[in-house]
Amino acid sequence: MKKLLRIAFSLLICGMIFLLGFYVTAYFSYVPLLGENSRVRLYDNQGNVFYESSFQKNSEWISLEEIPQTMIDAVISIEDRRFYQHVGFDPIRIAKALLVNLQNQDIVEGGSTITQQVARNLFLTLDQTWSRKLQEAVYAARLEMHFSKDQILETYLNTIYYGHGVYGIRRAAEFFFGKALGDCTLAEMAMLAGIPNGPSLYSPFISMDNARQRQAVVLQAMVDNGKLSEQQAQQAQNQPVQLAEFSASQKVYGSSGYYKDAVLQQVREMGFFEEPYLEKGLNIYTCLDTGMQQILQDAVDDNMPATDQQVAGLILEPFTFDVLAMVGGRDYTASQYNRALSSTRQVGSTLKPLLYYIALQQGLSPSSTFLSTATQFQITQDVTYAPTNYRDVYPEKEISMINAIGVSDNIYAVKTHLFLGVDMLAQALEAFGIEDQQATAAMALGATQFPLIDLAKIYNTFASEGLVEEPALIEMITDNDGNILYQRQCEPKQLLRRDETLMLSQMLRAPFDIKNMGVMTPSLLGYEPYTTTAAKSGSSDWDSLIAGYNPQLTVVLWSGYDENEKLETNDERKVPKLIWQQIFNTVFPQEQPGPWYQLSPQLQQRRVDPITGLPSDSGSLYWFRKTDPLPSASPTAEENAYPVDG
Repeated sequence: MKKLLRIAFSLLICGMIFLLGFYVTAYFSYVPLLGENSRVRLYDNQGNVFYESSFQKNSEWISLEEIPQTMIDAVISIEDRRFYQHVGFDPIRIAKALLVNLQNQDIVEGGSTITQQVARNLFLTLDQTWSRKLQEAVYAARLEMHFSKDQILETYLNTIYYGHGVYGIRRAAEFFFGKALGDCTLAEMAMLAGIPNGPSLYSPFISMDNARQRQAVVLQAMVDNGKLSEQQAQQAQNQPVQLAEFSASQKVYGSSGYYKDAVLQQVREMGFFEEPYLEKGLNIYTCLDTGMQQILQDAVDDNMPATDQQVAGLILEPFTFDVLAMVGGRDYTASQYNRALSSTRQVGSTLKPLLYYIALQQGLSPSSTFLSTATQFQITQDVTYAPTNYRDVYPEKEISMINAIGVSDNIYAVKTHLFLGVDMLAQALEAFGIEDQQATAAMALGATQFPLIDLAKIYNTFASEGLVEEPALIEMITDNDGNILYQRQCEPKQLLRRDETLMLSQMLRAPFDIKNMGVMTPSLLGYEPYTTTAAKSGSSDWDSLIAGYNPQLTVVLWSGYDENEKLETNDERKVPKLIWQQIFNTVFPQEQPGPWYQLSPQLQQRRVDPITGLPSDSGSLYWFRKTDPLPSASPTAEENAYPVDG
């Protein structure tokens, strides 16, 4: 027993010595409260700040003396009731959180104090890692050693995030209730105090029921902390809450959230969130075009149905490969998961243009034909494959590559794929850095999965006349002394042959071309924007996509459900097309002529019947190599190169 007491006493002494040393070190390690030297600033492509780690663009500073005491009581009661008693850490709260988490076998309650949250907001990221927690502890101790509790609390109230791109309690009162903080009722203040714990859950714009439940928790915490009577809390809970009008212009505050997170993640992976870099501050100059971001967000807001259907979208600039705008979901406040970068979805028929580029490269022309009829392919001695066209409709005749891409004919695509050899499409994807894709007959129809950013890279290469480069979010990073820590080197390489890429771009006008109308309808008929564009749509049972471009803009969009619910209706499937069309119509209004590509010396324009590929005075204009034969009868690309039953 005495031995155990000695061990316990020794551990206690060691712990006290460690804590003493920890706080002495913190005392001699000054850190600026507002993070002037360690502030992280993100700039758009015009040099304007759109994010600042310690004093947000959409925050409005308010002194502690201006904040109603009731508001202060509400925040302290729910966030850190022993704030004025501890020295940065609350052992009681930490122990309670550990117990609750162990009982639930999950992290359902945190033990962070207000000081720790300030440290995280000013100097760190939101990573749930042990290294970040250790850094948070160090910064919290340094703050406690150099600043008063009131200074720390004031900073917290001015930097806390409320969702919807809104930071700081003054701005939050105006945003949610359309009034000054001092004019808010007890009910409104309690609701404000509850939102930061989970803006995507407790924002009253997202769920008033959840906001009311959280408000009740805050009011009870105030009662438990001796700041309210039970009667006052009950009266506040019964008070009506009138929200300000939630408009699209307000929502755009948070529209760059996905872009911001993606940039910070990339900077983190580059190692610039480690000392000594962070101590000197970071100025991150991004490729974000805030005007284009607004256009993308507006198009999403205007066309998303009132369901749980999600969306992801990217806008890139051809030739530079700058990522100009990004959405990773329909509402950043509701979900910060970035579906444009992190979600792996089936790309469907949007992959077919890469297949047809390979076909052109191998000598086929836009007029090359295959018979489109219901076909069972004998892949190996034991394996057959029987793809179908949409709604089991077949022309029952030979059609051209132009028509195949226009109506998204699956039989033509598979025949082309098998004619070329199934490895060629997988190899083409590998050249784009998309690896480990299984080479199967079904790959011709896009039965393969990869993130939307990779699809955007492919289409931006088409838009860049065959030049390829990695899509870029960041141009340059400097510290506050002006030292350049990172400078992007944009050096696109010619991955695809220019002439065949130009031919493909003109052929991707076919989905809009009504002259492709036969037994099947052009896949984008009715969705053509005012300006000339190349585009291809695609779908699976769970995904709907469109990717398209002109020489100045590449826009790629996906929509579907996170839990892989089937897209049952045309209204669900047409969402990306509507968004895509609105973006191009906004950037290139009807009264302005749009940009398009120029024929190279090796190419010529021919007027052909897009269904047969034959010359026709009433046909449409497509681009051919001058060396491509001018057919008088339908040319066929070796239809019997593999066994079929049809």
